[in-house]
Amino acid sequence: HRERSTYMQTDLARTQKRGLLARIRASDGPSSPFAKFLVVGAIAYVITQAGLLLLYDVLPLLPEKDTRVGFVLFTHPDIRLLIASALAVEMAILFKFYANEHWTFTDRKRHGWFGARLFWFNISCLASAAITVGAVNVLTPVFDVSPYIANTIGTLLGFMANYLVSAYIIWPHRHPADAAKR
Repeated sequence: HRERSTYMQTDLARTQKRGLLARIRASDGPSSPFAKFLVVGAIAYVITQAGLLLLYDVLPLLPEKDTRVGFVLFTHPDIRLLIASALAVEMAILFKFYANEHWTFTDRKRHGWFGARLFWFNISCLASAAITVGAVNVLTPVFDVSPYIANTIGTLLGFMANYLVSAYIIWPHRHPADAAKR
């Protein structure tokens, strides 16, 4: 039993050093946190696309398309696009927090108050959210890329940072000693 445990620990250390592809291959299949994280991310992507579609193209809740707004250092050519993309990303972040809290990382110890974890999850998503919103708001007005394609590009670029922060900071691994205390 001791030999198997040592082998598993050594294999885990090697897997962590090899990176993303090794982690996928070494996971426990569809029930692994990484696989669940991917499912949650895929659903969040659909939520972002649907939110962008509703807020930008369907519902007349925001300023008119192509309304220019001056900021301190630059002028944005389409404030409706900026607001719609930011709100769509936040809708997806709220969904991801809830799904990760209650499904992906449900077996992990929670540290602190729910509201604080939600706040830190939002903070942890800032990089990926900025990448996504930035991609939409640069690729669409500057290069005339569809906002939905730009959103897809931004989502793919921001995904890995989001996973690493979620898995190692928001819902960190339980140590074997913590598991034994349960």
